[in-house]
Amino acid sequence: MTSYIGGTQHLPITLKIKRRGFEVIVQGDIPTIAGQLDALSGFIESLDEKLSIKVEKTPSHQEASVTATYDIPTIKPSKSTTENILSLFQTPWGRQPRTLTEVIKALEINAVPDTPEKVSVYLARLVKKGILKRIEKDGKWAYFHVASP
Repeated sequence: MTSYIGGTQHLPITLKIKRRGFEVIVQGDIPTIAGQLDALSGFIESLDEKLSIKVEKTPSHQEASVTATYDIPTIKPSKSTTENILSLFQTPWGRQPRTLTEVIKALEINAVPDTPEKVSVYLARLVKKGILKRIEKDGKWAYFHVASP
């Protein structure tokens, strides 16, 4: 429905802003939303920072092919990417810091490949939950699991 206020057309709209890990939906008319774009932008940046679900740069094909495969453990494949990642990190292999490239290669070796973007998000979530730890290694995040006593 279109309404006219003061000779200006006010169209109702729904604006969806999708980021890695969340979605913000704003409803209103065009002038109201347009007038609040700076505040909305600041809010989205703040959410992004506070939620800190950061996706790492996708490894190049060359980086992925160089990763050593001799020490990658064999896991029982699951339909869940999270379960497959957890299975890898619950082995002695997972107690050493592993980069995104190494995790992707390990999933491929176990016949459960997934996209680097998805694996990166799952790793970040596992860190946020305290299941995995991460450190910076050669300018990239490296993930590891601390064995329970």
